[in-house]
Amino acid sequence: AIAEAPDKPTSQSCVRGPSFTGTLNHTCGSHSMPCAGSGMHVAPCSSGGTTSGSPIASYVQMSALASEEEGCHRLDMEVYCSVSSPVVLVGDAFQAKATVKNTGDLSLSNVVLALRGGDGVLQVGTSDLIMKIAKLGPGETQEISATFISDQVGERRIDASAREDRGWAAAGCFCGVNLKGLPAIQLEMIDLDIQRAKKGIFEQGESFIYELTIENDVGTALTPDLMIVWSLPAELEFVSGSGDRGATVTGSGQKAESNAFVLAPNQVLKFELVVRCIGVPEKNLVQSRAAVVTAAGGVELATETESTTLKAKVN
Repeated sequence: AIAEAPDKPTSQSCVRGPSFTGTLNHTCGSHSMPCAGSGMHVAPCSSGGTTSGSPIASYVQMSALASEEEGCHRLDMEVYCSVSSPVVLVGDAFQAKATVKNTGDLSLSNVVLALRGGDGVLQVGTSDLIMKIAKLGPGETQEISATFISDQVGERRIDASAREDRGWAAAGCFCGVNLKGLPAIQLEMIDLDIQRAKKGIFEQGESFIYELTIENDVGTALTPDLMIVWSLPAELEFVSGSGDRGATVTGSGQKAESNAFVLAPNQVLKFELVVRCIGVPEKNLVQSRAAVVTAAGGVELATETESTTLKAKVN
């Protein structure tokens, strides 16, 4: 507040802090206003007279108290959202949590805290997704959690919000979860003669084909970079190889491998491996093996074997 003196001030002095000592002209009143820093800016009037500083000290203290009582109180809140894992496989359940905190300096009444799955995200179970909080004191928090699931690949979100019933404080946020698809690799290998007819028995010196089919069967995501690795028995040797869509096969002796490739969901890729019979085992039966491995690291994801009967050449 500003108290106007009846006559014009002739000098100014600054009273800092809640106390004042010394003397000043005070006969006709004083002209006071806030000064920089703490305390009051006091301009004594020109009528003369002196008084101790205690009246000014009381005035300063009373003004400070009035300022505190008349200050603006904050009604405010913050909302946080979190998920149990930032990356989840499609079809796997995950947990989400919403937390509200009173960041103001007065209690909030009748706060509604809500948690909701975004597009393509469904709740698992029947737990409440809305919490009603009768009173939330300064600095206090409350939280609500639930289980969710999604059958869609990609970034999905969980929404969290809170609102005081009078609308004086409200907040909201969302957290993301990255839903990864799962490839489903199917592998099949058969032996064919050079004319691509099913035969099953091959003579020593004869060449034949291993036809391999790999499919991302009803998968929900692209595969990582993959390779096919063939292992042949000692009685067979690699001759040549090829694949669909420009895929290549290289090898030597009893080993062969494809270049790296990727399969989209439901996509099929075929390879042909031409081998030659260079020997006949005692029991005539040999087994060749094909493995699907990751191009980075060589982690084996699927395998297939094919048994072939070999016989000595008939003159």
